[in-house]
Amino acid sequence: MSFTEAIYRFIVGGSLVLIVSLLGKLKNPYISGLVVLFPVVTLVGYYFLSLSVTGQALQRVVLVSLFAVPTTIAFLTTVYFTIARMPAWKSLSLGLLAWLAAALILILLDRWFFHIIFNNK
Repeated sequence: MSFTEAIYRFIVGGSLVLIVSLLGKLKNPYISGLVVLFPVVTLVGYYFLSLSVTGQALQRVVLVSLFAVPTTIAFLTTVYFTIARMPAWKSLSLGLLAWLAAALILILLDRWFFHIIFNNK
C-alpha cells in the first residue's frame, strides 16, 4: 500500500466515523442506536480488502465476520447492564473486556472446530 492510498483510506474512514458520530446525536434514541452501529469500519474495511483479494477470499472473510457477531452482542449486553451503575468509561471498558473474552472464545473455537468446517469445503 502506498502512502497516498493510506492517506485516502484514513480520510474516507475518518469521514465516515465523523458522519456517523454526528448522526448519532439525533434526539430519537432508536435512530441514534442504529446510526452508532452503522458498520463504518466494516464497510471501509471490506471495500479496501476487495481491492486486494479475490471474491472468494472476501466471501470467507464475510463468513468469519458472521461468526463474530457474538462479540458485538457481548459488548452491548455488558454496556447495557453496567451503564446505569457506573461511569460511562468504566462501562465501556467492561464492554471491551467482554468483547475481548468473546473474541478469545471464537479464536479457540476456530482452532478446535471451525477450521474443520472450512477445510472440508
